[in-house]
Amino acid sequence: MSRNPLYVFLLKASFWLPVCLGLWYWKAEWFNGPAVMVSGWVMQSFGWVELVEWSQRIFSIATSLKLGMAPGMPEGEYTLVLEVNPLIYGFGLPLFVALFLAGTEANRWRKLALGALLLIPFQAWGICFDLLKQAAITSGPVVSEQTGFSPWKIEGIALGYQFGALILPALAPIGLWLALNTRFIPMLMLEGSLRKL
Repeated sequence: MSRNPLYVFLLKASFWLPVCLGLWYWKAEWFNGPAVMVSGWVMQSFGWVELVEWSQRIFSIATSLKLGMAPGMPEGEYTLVLEVNPLIYGFGLPLFVALFLAGTEANRWRKLALGALLLIPFQAWGICFDLLKQAAITSGPVVSEQTGFSPWKIEGIALGYQFGALILPALAPIGLWLALNTRFIPMLMLEGSLRKL
């Protein structure tokens, strides 16, 4: 008796996932570079962003936003620097690649390249909203007032951050994979039905 094709697919995907994650983490600068570049372009559209930099796997933004003085801080003027690790929002790429390597679809490599490109905006979404959340919410009211965001925009930033941190990194690669492989699930169901007969 042969195995269910869905089980075979899941077994292959569970084999490929750690391999893809390891390669993705090892060469993080390559795989996360495009999303970081897009995020840098987006963030530079805000008037208070002065400099963007990516090194040691940390994406940093120097701003002109002034920090309030805290007790015990030496006198002087301090500006806010925002940092985010792009890998937090980029693990969808190895998941997407593992799903493709586990399948046997036609034109697989072309779809894989297209899907990898389409995942860039989703990762950039998470990076940008993380930085905006830091500036508008977690840095305190002194900094938040300088950003010029109205209360409803701050609520929108909080919602965008939650969406980009909790939903997009995991669901975007799976949804994209399903969209690029519309025949896969019906074929699995048909094959499973035929095996039962």
